[in-house]
Amino acid sequence: MQERYIQLLTTTLITASLCAIGTGASAQTTLQLGHTGAASHHFQQVSEEFARLVDERTGGEVQVTIYPSDQLGGQMQLVEGTFLGTNDMVLTSDAVLSNFVPDVGVINLPFLFRDYDHVRAVLDGPIGDQLGEAVEGQGAILVGWWENGFRHVTNSRGPVETPEDLAGMKIRVPEGPVFVDTFNQLGASATPVAFSELYSALQLGVVDGQENPPAHILTQRFYEVQDYASRTGHIYLSSPVLISSSAYGRLTEDQQQILLETGKELASFHTNLVREEEAAQWEEIEAAGMAVNDVDPEAFVEATAPVIEKYGDVFGAELIQQIRETR
Repeated sequence: MQERYIQLLTTTLITASLCAIGTGASAQTTLQLGHTGAASHHFQQVSEEFARLVDERTGGEVQVTIYPSDQLGGQMQLVEGTFLGTNDMVLTSDAVLSNFVPDVGVINLPFLFRDYDHVRAVLDGPIGDQLGEAVEGQGAILVGWWENGFRHVTNSRGPVETPEDLAGMKIRVPEGPVFVDTFNQLGASATPVAFSELYSALQLGVVDGQENPPAHILTQRFYEVQDYASRTGHIYLSSPVLISSSAYGRLTEDQQQILLETGKELASFHTNLVREEEAAQWEEIEAAGMAVNDVDPEAFVEATAPVIEKYGDVFGAELIQQIRETR
């Protein structure tokens, strides 16, 4: 009798489960998204908006949990994990990504972009799609080309007004070959350091300076260990958002479409957010005690021309020209 009861109970539970599936009940999928920015950085702000919209548009079926400040690991580790499928999502930099997908490094060529409008025209168009396909070939899906911004030099020695002022300086750069070649060409000693270790490297004098958009200078409190900020705008850095192919495969087709559409939609949102914030950020940086100066970019453009020439053989001179001519 007891065996018969257990069989009936088991059959009932299985039947109930199958009925639930048949009536459209679906399990919630949680995705972890890591980034390197502080909790006060715009990376966190746009990531939270992404999570909110995905939650809303999937009826709560897909939840995105955000981990700022490299809580899930360093950027190289997270990008590699995303390609391997051990990490769900990452908001990273194209410089880091270029170590895995070399074609993406074209975005970082010095003085390639005129302004933010030029950036969006390139990355939201066929060229951005072409680079996204290269990412997909490595085991991840590009969700969107989000924003980081144009980069500027800070240091502890003196204002940088001409390329000659960088001579002999140890400048921290991201783990990307274009950055290394650019600053070596400018006469500095380019020194790759993980972003999570940068403050300490500046504080201890391991490097003399670094280069980043104003949001990072402010939120990472680099003004505490650097005296000078020079608005060089030498390189633009995008912030691609990736989802591993395995995590993407856990979603339904409708959920996949929502994720990608939302990611692309927030690219322009993120750029506009950064543009609106930067003027106030520079004021805060000056108020914190840093001496801020502008430069005449022509001397820097001329000094870095050999970098463009070198990478014409890597990325293709035609692609570089297409980017420059995009309107």
